[in-house]
Amino acid sequence: MFHSLTRIPALLVGVLLIASLAACDVGGLHSAEQAGPFPYESPSDAADVSLEQALADHQVRLPAEARDITYGALKALDGYPFRVEFSLACDRVPAFTGDNQLVPAGKKTPDEVLTEAMDAGFAPDASPAYVRAKGTKLPKVAGAVFERSGTCTVFLGS
Repeated sequence: MFHSLTRIPALLVGVLLIASLAACDVGGLHSAEQAGPFPYESPSDAADVSLEQALADHQVRLPAEARDITYGALKALDGYPFRVEFSLACDRVPAFTGDNQLVPAGKKTPDEVLTEAMDAGFAPDASPAYVRAKGTKLPKVAGAVFERSGTCTVFLGS
């Protein structure tokens, strides 16, 4: 009986140690879940296609100087939700919007990018919004451009 009583505290310490290690999970089992299988995939969005494939399917061309790119795209879902976010010099925004046939649509942040813009710390309805020009026969895409310290962050979504 005495032998089984000494095993209980040891077992309890072992369980607590394993639980604390699992809670920390520094670079452990769950780190791969956040990385995603595709380059540029956002940790908060899922993707089942590559960024290149999603851009081609939505007929969006990112500028060569785009940086801090993240995206999510689920081709398997009805409607093929797509979102991309990137930064570039603000003076390059007119060329980007023109190349992608995006036209000004006021300042109401489109629903397709509202959550992502707010999560990034931008105030809704505070910056120019864009939509695909009518009659283009291109997939529907809407977006918003927010400026901070001379750099613009572009959010596009479908």
